[in-house]
Amino acid sequence: MSPLDPATLLAMLRDPNVESATIAGELGVPREEAGRAARLLLTLSRARAEEVATLPAPLAAAVLQAAALAGRADLVAALAAGGEKELAKEAKRQLHRLKLRGVAVPEAPPPAPALTPPPEPPPAAYGSISDGSGERAVWLPRNVPGRGLEVAQAVCSDQRGLVELHLGLVGRKEWRTFVKGLLERGAAMGVAELGWGEAHARIASARALNETSGQRVPDGADQWLGQLGAPPPLADPAAGLAPLTPGAEAAALAASAALHEFPVLRGWLAEAPFLREVATRLDEVEKSPLALDPAQKAARLRALVAEAVDRYFTPERRTRLAGRLTEVAGWLARTGQPDQAAAAAAAARALVAGRPAAEIPFAARLVEKAFRVDGAAV
Repeated sequence: MSPLDPATLLAMLRDPNVESATIAGELGVPREEAGRAARLLLTLSRARAEEVATLPAPLAAAVLQAAALAGRADLVAALAAGGEKELAKEAKRQLHRLKLRGVAVPEAPPPAPALTPPPEPPPAAYGSISDGSGERAVWLPRNVPGRGLEVAQAVCSDQRGLVELHLGLVGRKEWRTFVKGLLERGAAMGVAELGWGEAHARIASARALNETSGQRVPDGADQWLGQLGAPPPLADPAAGLAPLTPGAEAAALAASAALHEFPVLRGWLAEAPFLREVATRLDEVEKSPLALDPAQKAARLRALVAEAVDRYFTPERRTRLAGRLTEVAGWLARTGQPDQAAAAAAAARALVAGRPAAEIPFAARLVEKAFRVDGAAV
């Protein structure tokens, strides 16, 4: 219960020297509600019952008392006929007092239907771009009335599917603090705001891959996804990328190796088992008993790496890398880096077109940067 009686609260609401924040603090209600009550008092002659009934209880009681003092019998009668139980009870007492004062009291209107506030839109979701292994993180919050926000943290793989799903309840202030830190810490992961539907679609799309990959579905994932309903179609990441002229396409492709210097792409490499195999072959050349001078040995090592570049890019790996690069291109375009976006998109298109991997600088660097020949990177 509020420590302020309606008469005292009414005086505070009408006092221009008392701020709404002070009243809100005394009552433990939002400042916006205290301000709304003060504005209703200024326009009391036009106030409607539903406006008063939706105020927090102590504020509604104060406005009700003001309505009775002003002779607004119609408003008091409407509040007596419906709304919150204690408010209706107090309104009936005020009606009785009005009758004793000789004020004509209208017939009580039929009860108004319960006021249901519109559902609150869900907060924004967040997600990272894929890393070099095709995994990304997605954070999807949703409102839980009376309990705060349920936040789902998912790890999605473009090969294995939905790898992890963790659910937790947090307050809105806690969520805002988490998001601020996430955007600061996640810059190197390409973390950015997502539409709620896009985040839902990403998680649902990943879950569908579990059926063919054999990846174990996280506990509770299917039940949780069922509660969200059908996801929207997953957007095509290439849809917002502008086409290039042949000359611009060639220049963008030639510049694609520099993408490996970006923090979000610096860790991208060919798959570890393949690189270990190449490393073994290079080691054999280094230890070979054949009489090779340093130049011959370096040339042999470079030839092995070049052969590995060509051998690595199977059709399946081309498709997978092209998809990841297209997504990166979209992210670069959205973050104001059009030249780098064009380079990533050009490399993706070259992979899909079947161009030799040695002619796609970004692709070749996935293998080459893992090795050093004669003390220098290949």
